[in-house]
Amino acid sequence: MNFFCPRMIPTILALGFAAVSCSVNYNNVYETEDTVPELMLDEAVFKRVKDSKAVSEIQSKRLEEFKDGGTVLAQDIQFESKNEDGGVNSFGSAGLMKADTKNEVYEFYNGIHIEAPDRGFVIYGDSLRWNGKTEQLTGEKTKPVTIKKNGVTLSGSGFSASAVSESFSFSSNVGGVYVDQEEGER
Repeated sequence: MNFFCPRMIPTILALGFAAVSCSVNYNNVYETEDTVPELMLDEAVFKRVKDSKAVSEIQSKRLEEFKDGGTVLAQDIQFESKNEDGGVNSFGSAGLMKADTKNEVYEFYNGIHIEAPDRGFVIYGDSLRWNGKTEQLTGEKTKPVTIKKNGVTLSGSGFSASAVSESFSFSSNVGGVYVDQEEGER
């Protein structure tokens, strides 16, 4: 028994198009200006200056700023923050950054690498969020983050760190390695 009939193709296509067709609801029109960047820059470099000193720098392959004046998207970024003496406080990179500059919330994605030499730690992950007001760095509950500090390497999900208390924690799937170094081995 043969179930395929070439003469049925036009009928099947007509029924398929009828099933997936829709009508336009003009009551749900939204502002497209909010979804289109107002400013787009390639190979952008921005420096933040305070008291005539550069305190931070962000380089981006592509940067887009939106009309709301607070949303910024940046692709392939490198960033650096300096301390009061002009030395590097922290630096890193990420594949993508979404910034809400009005609320000081910065989301980083894809191949995140952050180092803070003065605090002695390195962080790797694929999804991290920095809240500048609370000085909290958090990861998603299901995405792993790896942190290296003082010979300890820990990985886990549900990462949370406080710049105020200089502490960090994981909520699940935690594992790690501690390398005991003798003074002569350094």
